[in-house]
Amino acid sequence: MKKINLVFVCLILVIASLLSGCTQISGLQVKLGLKNNDFEYMKQKQIKKIVIQNTRDKGYKFILTNPVAISDIYDILSGAKVVDSKSSFKPDYVFDIYENDKIVHEFSYVVGLDKNDGGNLYSKNKNYIVTNRIDSEILNQFNDVRTPKDFNKVYYPSISECIDKYRASVKNNKSIGIDINSDLSVAKYIFSSDLDDFEKTLPSNVSVLNNTDDPCDVKETVTTEGYKEGTFKYESSKPYTNSYIFKSMIIFEDNATKEEKKYYVVGINSNDYWKITISETKSADF
Repeated sequence: MKKINLVFVCLILVIASLLSGCTQISGLQVKLGLKNNDFEYMKQKQIKKIVIQNTRDKGYKFILTNPVAISDIYDILSGAKVVDSKSSFKPDYVFDIYENDKIVHEFSYVVGLDKNDGGNLYSKNKNYIVTNRIDSEILNQFNDVRTPKDFNKVYYPSISECIDKYRASVKNNKSIGIDINSDLSVAKYIFSSDLDDFEKTLPSNVSVLNNTDDPCDVKETVTTEGYKEGTFKYESSKPYTNSYIFKSMIIFEDNATKEEKKYYVVGINSNDYWKITISETKSADF
């Protein structure tokens, strides 16, 4: 049935394009929910720049001034679907659209589609569902914002594995709060939808802290020391060329006793396989 409906819609658009001009077909797209008119101001050539700011890494932002790039964003936004509610996730980026030197529109943006069909792009007045073209065609043009290879496969699992080791070591079931707010070297690779998936895998008495000073029995602080491509090797093993290495230090601090336990995480990927080692002592690999 969906396929028939899609064919029917396409047929209407083809007929409309043959019988009328661009203005009429644009109006038809709006009526069919395939387009919105909310971003037409971007076509007036008065928008001089768009500033995109990462919400977790305040020092990371990039500025679009190229008319072609601004036109590409217009194409994406004008094709966004208007919805009643916004995503419940914390925004990953803020988009400031400037007319001359003045911000005329500000939007919050969540990377990826919301699982409950909430708007992943929203302002104070309106919510939109935007396809991942912003991620793939706009944000990925900037090399330093591209998520490192298998980031989610090594970052979040290493946090969980350290919790298991800590639990086995101290033999208690105190609540643990995971603090990644200060992990600035990878902050721009942490997205709300991925974080939500990770939180769903955690035990009931373990949670990700919204703020560093949120209350918990034990705080798990994560600090990524490096994530890069190169030639690496484990101790007593041959080098792995064209591989990736991930290094992090994870510290557990009991807020009552002030006792600390530290873990060093080293992960090396070769041929799409990650070997992760977790140690209480710093190895030569670290």
